[in-house]
Amino acid sequence: MLFHKYCTILLLLSVIISCKSNPSREMENSIIWKVDPHTKLSSYIDSVEYIALETHPDGLFNMVEKLVVQDDKIFILDFRNCKQVFVFDTTGKFLFPVGALGRAPGEFLETRNFTVDSNYIYVIDNFQARLLLYDLNGTYIETKQLPGVSYDIAILGNGDYMFSWQPLKDLPVKKENKITITDKNMNVKKELLPANESDCCNSTKLSFFTQNTENIIYHTLLSDTIYLLDRHDASTFSTLTIDFTNHSIPMKWRQDYSKVTENYQYLYTTPFVTPKYILGTNDSEPYLIDRKNKKVILNSRDKDDYFLLDPDFVAGNKVFSYLLNDTYQAMIKDGMKRAPKEIEEKLEKDHYVLIKYILK
Repeated sequence: MLFHKYCTILLLLSVIISCKSNPSREMENSIIWKVDPHTKLSSYIDSVEYIALETHPDGLFNMVEKLVVQDDKIFILDFRNCKQVFVFDTTGKFLFPVGALGRAPGEFLETRNFTVDSNYIYVIDNFQARLLLYDLNGTYIETKQLPGVSYDIAILGNGDYMFSWQPLKDLPVKKENKITITDKNMNVKKELLPANESDCCNSTKLSFFTQNTENIIYHTLLSDTIYLLDRHDASTFSTLTIDFTNHSIPMKWRQDYSKVTENYQYLYTTPFVTPKYILGTNDSEPYLIDRKNKKVILNSRDKDDYFLLDPDFVAGNKVFSYLLNDTYQAMIKDGMKRAPKEIEEKLEKDHYVLIKYILK
């Protein structure tokens, strides 16, 4: 009898030790939001390049609300004004608009969001509950029926679709979960991340997904948690929490964006996550987090060689941002190195270019 009790105790100890030494992949990691005042963000930037986008009557837009670089092409969405994606090559030459407004095959009433992989351009049209597919040259391929209202899309490694949904104030659409995964035929395979009372009900945020080679990154407005979903098995994910300590938004106010004041801090855009860095925009400005050292770096308040703009797309050590002439002039006054003459002339004439940062 004593032997059996002894074995039972050993078994329990073994289970406890095993649980402690092999934590679940869903265990949270946390980074305390403490800005390093002694490190200049420019010290992480190796160099910058500029891309002057061709001014073309079929490629005019007012805002860059989403930008994707894929297969030597730059895809730009202006959702609020043009409701369309425009495509340029990486030298800035205009190539084509994706689809057109209308109800005919290959047309849409809006481009609510889009994504691109090595096969297709995927366009969400919530007004018609459709997902439209085009090849990378803009040729219309097919239309599929959406599984419901969707605000963003990502493509998994096996070709399945991942859609995001966000509760919005005064809209009747209700769902139990914020992420829906379907196969290529739009059959629902899985739902993740239950909706709850703390979810912000605001339409300010356009995109909920970013991605890297290993993960699809998901984030909702006013949430301090970043989800890193495995591209090959989305049910497996890890989380990363940004701890704003005393400046964190009280849980009771997270649903109502209008109650958030300047006394609180939060992540605004869905971060881009690389092996070395986390980049995005918080409540007021761009940031870079050094993952190894868990250091939060902001632009210098003094004169500096480089200033980071809101990152629109990140691939490896390359960061793409939209640069307006007024912003450029302000950064020059603060010490940033001048762009080549032809870029300054383009900024003076058309008021914008793209800037590409190469990080160290």
